Amino acid sequence: MPTRLLLLLCLTGHVFAREPPDVDCLVVHLKYVHCSWNKQGTPEVNYTFYGWFQTEKSKEDIECPNYLSENNMNTGCNQPYKDSQRFTIFNTKLVHGKQTSPGEHDLKTKVKLNPPTNLTVRNGSDSNLWLNWSQIKFSCVESEVRYRVNNRKWANYHVRIGEQNYCVNLPSSRSQYELQVRSRLGEACGLSSFWSNWSEPVVWGSNNSTCSAHCRTATEEKDTKQRTSSMSVWTPVLYVVGAFILILMVMMLLHHERIRIIFIPVVPKPSPDLHNIEDWFQFPKGQKESFNYNERPCLVREYCHVSQSDSEDCSAFIPENESDLSTSCSSSASTVSDMVSV
Repeated sequence: MPTRLLLLLCLTGHVFAREPPDVDCLVVHLKYVHCSWNKQGTPEVNYTFYGWFQTEKSKEDIECPNYLSENNMNTGCNQPYKDSQRFTIFNTKLVHGKQTSPGEHDLKTKVKLNPPTNLTVRNGSDSNLWLNWSQIKFSCVESEVRYRVNNRKWANYHVRIGEQNYCVNLPSSRSQYELQVRSRLGEACGLSSFWSNWSEPVVWGSNNSTCSAHCRTATEEKDTKQRTSSMSVWTPVLYVVGAFILILMVMMLLHHERIRIIFIPVVPKPSPDLHNIEDWFQFPKGQKESFNYNERPCLVREYCHVSQSDSEDCSAFIPENESDLSTSCSSSASTVSDMVSV
């Protein structure tokens, strides 16, 4: 009975025993190999880690020289790395008691560089904006630059292998430019699948000065405080001015005829009491006096020629020649009176 119980416990323990976690490895900045086994969470037991490259001088029994821990449990290892070793297979072994988990890793494309450093931006003599940075093995590294203007959308630009500068053509002195850089190994030295993190941003503003991320944060906080204080001072003034304008508009609506501005004189309305039409117009004094003149009246009368034979018939007088028409009104009147008297 005890033998059967012991065998059952052994079988149960083997079935429910937790499998060793997977190991992920990455070459960091071409200086060391970083391996971790906490992808699924902090392990329940402390594992012993062994890692080596498949070279003639490699030894399998070298334990991890620098463990990384979390909650007093080993979760990773940083192991020294020699240049060009990543082109060979990297072997790992995770051990706990009698439980062993071996693994093989191809680290050729698993290289992650640190972000570029020493970022500087300046306005060159050609009126262009030049960004420069530093990175290891610049002859093997390709970079990517991104910048944005006045906190708008980022724009990304690729930089060829071996170059550690970028030019922004003819920047506007009235705008603010924020620039960042990241890099990775290019094909000349074995293309990596991992980009570095973005560098700290540098800012070039309207005053043609550069500023780091910490400086930019402090400047933004200062500007925010200044805007807040200025708004707190001007807020009551704006309220008073707004109320005054509102009252003025109401008064204008109520008395619109009194404040109306007249650019053209209004034509007076016709009045029955108006005796002289000259009062409608404004003439100079000399021209107004020229309108005062008198004309001699011309009397026009109908007359008839009375003959001795028939004094009752009367017909219109038709002059025989044009000279009779040219006589003055006074002569015509005298002629008519003479003829009637006859």
